[in-house]
Amino acid sequence: MISINATLLVQIINLLVLIFILNRLMYKPISKMVAERTATLKGGMAEAVSLREQAADTKADYKRHLDEGRQKVRERLEEVRRNTEGEARQVIEEAQAKAKVQSDQMVAQIQKEMEQARGEIRAQAEGVAKQMAGRILGREVA
Repeated sequence: MISINATLLVQIINLLVLIFILNRLMYKPISKMVAERTATLKGGMAEAVSLREQAADTKADYKRHLDEGRQKVRERLEEVRRNTEGEARQVIEEAQAKAKVQSDQMVAQIQKEMEQARGEIRAQAEGVAKQMAGRILGREVA
């Protein structure tokens, strides 16, 4: 049977002193350490979330700049293509104009040479006709 005497009171006091000492030496420092670690983890998680958002923003900016750069390149290529097409068209037109001028000059020269040749042929034909007439008539025809 349990008897209530002075040793029980000493044991209760001993237990309370032990609880007070353990509270001071163990529980409070451990609780403080756990609270600090929890705060550190929360801060680290918040920083990780912030860095993740910042990385997403940076990635979006990078993608936007990349798309803008690609669009500028496409526009520049289109402009260069239009310019070169215009220049090529102009060169072709100039070449065609030169060819037409040369062709017209050659046609004119050929016609001139044909007229000269016709004149020479007429003159020769007249000479031959006179000779033939002179032989047939037996006299010189003027």
